Amino acid sequence: MKMKRQASAPPPRSTWPITLLKLSSIILLVVLANIGVSWLIDELGFQFYPISIKIVERAVLAGVVLYICLMATPFLPGIEIGLILMILLGPKGVVLVYFCTLIALTLSFGLGRIFPPHLLASLLGWLHLSRAESLLRKFDATPPEQRLEFIAGETSTGTMPALLKRRYLVLAALLNLPGNVVIGGAGGIAMLAGMSQLYSFPKYLLLVAVAILPGPILITLSQFFS
Repeated sequence: MKMKRQASAPPPRSTWPITLLKLSSIILLVVLANIGVSWLIDELGFQFYPISIKIVERAVLAGVVLYICLMATPFLPGIEIGLILMILLGPKGVVLVYFCTLIALTLSFGLGRIFPPHLLASLLGWLHLSRAESLLRKFDATPPEQRLEFIAGETSTGTMPALLKRRYLVLAALLNLPGNVVIGGAGGIAMLAGMSQLYSFPKYLLLVAVAILPGPILITLSQFFS
């Protein structure tokens, strides 16, 4: 009796070209968004020096709203607007930008708390990053009080427990890291911190209030000694 030969399964197709194409599309959109924001900032900058006081007040209000929105949004630059406000208003502008930054990063953190993690997991699945998607779904299904142990158990590096123990200091360093726009900017970092539920809101608020102080202090000193 002849045995039927089983059809061999076709070799799995590599998904890396598709993933690279999708990632390139996302990067292109982010770059175009940054170019558009930079153009908008340049246009707004010309409106900061009008003759009418009412126009000045409207321009400052528009700058404040735009700065908060940009700082709270991942991957979008907002520091240019902050610099314009500080140059225009002097020491008062430094104080204003400080509190606007605090509001923006608090808003990002709050949005991260209510953002459904499964949407981010679906994005990773769309990019064919199946391992990252699976890890995020497991993390989302883990109760918040057990997530530190989950992360420590899923990583093989010996430094991870120490980093998790000092996660507030790590977060402060990331918020002040030059070029952190590559990993989402301050808004993206704050949003991920809120989504992780590894940070209590009171401690996070205190951390951010202290972490964003160096910039305003340096700018104030430079204006004082100039």
